Order: sequence, then structure tokens, then C-alpha cells
Amino acid sequence: MAESKSKVVEKDDKSDLGVPMLAGSPDEVTGPEDALGEGPKRGDYTDRIGPSNYHPHEAKKADDGTTVLEAQRPRAEDIGEAPGKGGVDTAKK
Repeated sequence: MAESKSKVVEKDDKSDLGVPMLAGSPDEVTGPEDALGEGPKRGDYTDRIGPSNYHPHEAKKADDGTTVLEAQRPRAEDIGEAPGKGGVDTAKK
């Protein structure tokens, strides 16, 4: 078992090089997480997003129609324990 943020999680594959994850429930979305996406993540990616001088951004349309750049690096720090977080939902909307 691996420890993450004082929580114990199981790892079935000892060769898994992924980040430590908080345990989830069986009804949560599973699969890869978007470390730089919006919302809480189950994993701690803060040490996996490149050197400190790497600052990824996402281009978004503002309400007034202009394009704004939103910093993604701070999103990796959004690690939560609320149900419903975890894998990304890739369903078409």
C-alpha cells in the first residue's frame, strides 16, 4: 500500500508509476485524471507538471467574446476528498 496525504490507498500493480491517489468509491468515474483540468483531483500531481518555470495556460472565451489565458499549474493543487471526483468524463456533450 502507498500513502498519500495521510490516507492509505491500495495499489494492485506494484510497477504502477502513477501518483498516489486518495481512495474513491465504486460509483465514481474511473480512468485517467486531467491533472491540469478544472476541479478536484484524487491524485497529487504537483510534482509531476514540470519544472517551476513551466507555466501551462488554457485559452478560453470570455463572456465578451475575447480570448483569455487561464493558468493551469495552480489547478494541480486542487486535491479534494469529495465524492464524484476522479477520472475524466470523456462523454460527448
